[in-house]
Amino acid sequence: MATATTFLTLDKKGRTTLPEEVRQALGVAAGDFLLLERTDRGSYELVPATLVPNDQLWFHHPEMQARIRRAEGEIAAGGSTRTETPAEAQVLLDSLKKQPRRYEKHPRT
Repeated sequence: MATATTFLTLDKKGRTTLPEEVRQALGVAAGDFLLLERTDRGSYELVPATLVPNDQLWFHHPEMQARIRRAEGEIAAGGSTRTETPAEAQVLLDSLKKQPRRYEKHPRT
């Protein structure tokens, strides 16, 4: 794998400018976030990053990701029901309310 070396100069506040080819390779533009991660070898890597709004953090929780994967697997295996009318949907929902839960609800900590 070919490597490229680029020298950067820091200003008095520790800032620098990434060359255009580096920004393009990282796929970043002005205003984007970058993580500076220390590797196991002691060097550093720049990694493009995004911030997750607080109201969306639940989606990225490992337990929620596992539940989503499980649900997607059930859907892929044909474990879904399609309704054509609002009345049919209501009948289905009412019948589901009468069934016992298939998983235990975890208390919030």
